[in-house]
Amino acid sequence: MIENYINGKIREAYDYMQNDSENALKIFDEILEIEPENIEAINGKGSTLMKLNKLDKAEICFNHSLSLHENPSAFLNKGNICKHRNNLDKAFQYYDKACELNPNLKSIVNILKNEVATNENYLNGFNEQANELIENGIKLKNENKLWDSFETLMEAIAADRTCKKHVNELIDDILIIIEKEFKYDDYKFDINNKIDRLKIQALRAFNEENNHKKALTLFNLILEINKNDINTLNHKGGVLFICKKYKKSIECFDKCLNINKNYYCSLFNKALVLRLMNKLPESLNCFEELLKMQENNTEYEAYKMEIIEKLHHEP
Repeated sequence: MIENYINGKIREAYDYMQNDSENALKIFDEILEIEPENIEAINGKGSTLMKLNKLDKAEICFNHSLSLHENPSAFLNKGNICKHRNNLDKAFQYYDKACELNPNLKSIVNILKNEVATNENYLNGFNEQANELIENGIKLKNENKLWDSFETLMEAIAADRTCKKHVNELIDDILIIIEKEFKYDDYKFDINNKIDRLKIQALRAFNEENNHKKALTLFNLILEINKNDINTLNHKGGVLFICKKYKKSIECFDKCLNINKNYYCSLFNKALVLRLMNKLPESLNCFEELLKMQENNTEYEAYKMEIIEKLHHEP
């Protein structure tokens, strides 16, 4: 009974981590009062502290986790902390240790490694135009100009198809960063409910295992039971986005909005996908609709103004 309660609280904390890190931290602390050596909760607390930019405290959590049992999640996050501190050699060592423990992490570890790699790793054997575009794309990404970086890297692929594999690794990283901005409503799971258990498995496959195929299979299974499960449709749209299936992603968000036209989570997510696809007027329209729902929302306003400025400078 206590195990089910703890697992439920851990899922609840992870749900809050996306949009309410302080509340997630509080829940992880409550769990650790009951089970001080719960590695998943310790790592969860460390990840939450990282989102709050409290790297020193986060590192203490991951060190404690590893002292109890070597695990890939703690090594992965230790690597991320080293990356933030610009200790790249150490970051690579931790990433490799995570991969040794869980070979399924190889793809995400490669993305993380590529994020800190020097430009020379990419500027090798491609034509001059592609090299210049890749270099500029990396520079824009490092300046957090993700939309411009994505467009520039896509132009690099068009300029030299042989660079596609390498550039796609950079694009994957951009998609992960953008997807972290997606909005998912807070959902209270009932561990005794079959559909909720499937949702927990699907979210774990997506967020923790990086297994998008498994996540989509589980989300589709849930939708076979209830095709109007708006929470699941919204999450499925997020997975499809990461898989570069942008049109299908938008179809999911549109299904949500057909069920509830005021479902701001899907409207916001749709707006980001449209922005990535450079469908600026359509994306702008979404943000204007969002501002009708939530006036004076500074986040929506910032996206809106960025698009207006982009449209203004287009020929």
